[in-house]
Amino acid sequence: MVRRGLPALLAAAAATLGPAAGCDEDDPDPRFATPEATIGTLMAAYGVDRMSQDEIQLRMRSRERFQLRDEVSYRACFDDYEGIHHEGLAGFVFGTIAAGKDDLEIVHAQGKAHVYPDPERRDRSVVLVEREGEWKISLRDSVPSDIRRALLEEYRRAKGRASRAGSPE
Repeated sequence: MVRRGLPALLAAAAATLGPAAGCDEDDPDPRFATPEATIGTLMAAYGVDRMSQDEIQLRMRSRERFQLRDEVSYRACFDDYEGIHHEGLAGFVFGTIAAGKDDLEIVHAQGKAHVYPDPERRDRSVVLVEREGEWKISLRDSVPSDIRRALLEEYRRAKGRASRAGSPE
């Protein structure tokens, strides 16, 4: 199955949310019931779900920060988020998806879903994995290893500076 653009993703997410209102608490969380729902949850956590791709890209070029509105849902979007040291990786994934949100293409393959922010480029995708009926973003599979190493090293340097300055982080 292939879906394109966030409007299609949000429509799919809305379709999964409706019937889930009366579900048992052991059922999978409807915010993560499909790859589309997870991407919609990620965008909503930052309040960019209703912004156009052009507006998001303009804010990114202007180096404006996006305000996280729902930290719990945001962190829950990731399969392997382990703590503050992964914040840069999660931010990289958010930026990748948000910058191409109107052109997203989701392709299911071998138990994973690949989200292509630019369908013309197949060399970069955000990867979601299914666990117990919920689709979560894999930081390990979504952030290229060189970028992952650089972001984790930058976190260590920042933590060292903060430690030397007497701040907890």
